[in-house]
Amino acid sequence: MDHQQQQQQQFCLRWNNHQNTLISVFDSLLESGSLVDCALAAEGQCMNAHKVVLSACSPYFAVSFEDLL
Repeated sequence: MDHQQQQQQQFCLRWNNHQNTLISVFDSLLESGSLVDCALAAEGQCMNAHKVVLSACSPYFAVSFEDLL
């Protein structure tokens, strides 16, 4: 296969139940403490979290984390 044929190839990736899988994986990562990169604190309680999840769910956190860079 030459270079031009390689450039014209297209692939389609299909991932069944990706939403459920992502939720499960993020939950497992949080429970194990893997890739936890921030903590939320309020009313004397502290909770570990993932910046990417907070940013995806809240414009406030998305902007706040960008400002830290």
